[in-house]
Amino acid sequence: MRPATDEDKGPTDSTSDDMWYALLTEAQIHWIAEIATHVPDMAGLYTLEQLTTSDSGLTYDFTAEPLGHYELRESKTGRLLVPGPEWDPASDFVPDGQKIRFPGGLTRQFGSGPWARYVKQPGVIAAATQPTLKPTNARLLLVHHAVGLWASRGGLRDPRPFWDLEAKTAFGNPATGEIGIVGALKHQAYLAGAAAVSGQFPWYLGITTGEGYTKH
Repeated sequence: MRPATDEDKGPTDSTSDDMWYALLTEAQIHWIAEIATHVPDMAGLYTLEQLTTSDSGLTYDFTAEPLGHYELRESKTGRLLVPGPEWDPASDFVPDGQKIRFPGGLTRQFGSGPWARYVKQPGVIAAATQPTLKPTNARLLLVHHAVGLWASRGGLRDPRPFWDLEAKTAFGNPATGEIGIVGALKHQAYLAGAAAVSGQFPWYLGITTGEGYTKH
C-alpha cells in the first residue's frame, strides 16, 4: 500500500532495495537458526564436514560459524561425541564458538575425524541471490520478519502486525488447530523424537546380520 510516486525511488521512498535485501538477510539468519534448533533433523539445512586442526589437536575448527543444533562424531559414521564443560574429564569435547576443544586443555588426535553435522551461517540475499532457507515455503517468514525489523527501526512504526503474522505462520493458532510451518516440520517424520525414548527395542534386535544390515 505504498504510494505510486515512490515506486521508482521517488521523493517519499524511505527504504532502498539494498536496505530491504539487508533486512531479508538478517531475517534469514534468524530463521535458519530457529528451524535448525526446533527441528534438528531438517536435513535440507545441514552440512557434513570433517573438522581440521591447526594446533596439533588442541582445537578443531568448523569452516563456518554453526547456527543452532550441531552434532560431532569420532569419524564419519563413528560414535557420537558428547559435549560438556571444561572441568568435566568425562566430556568428549568443549564447545567454543567456531571451534571445539577438550577438557583440561588436552590434545586429541582422530584417525579420520572428527566429523560435524551442522548448519552454516547463510550468505547474503541480493537481487541475483536467492534465499537458502528450507523448506522453501518457510521463506514467507523472511518477509514478515524483514518488514517487522523495518517497522521497528527508531520506534517510528508499529511492528506488531508483522510480528503477529510471523508468529502465526511459524507456529499456527491453537484456537483453530493450526500448527504452522515449524509444527508441521516437527510432525513430518513418523515417531519423530522417539530417539530420546530409552529401551524402545530389545538390545538383540540391533545385532548386525553380517550382510551390511542391522535387524530392527
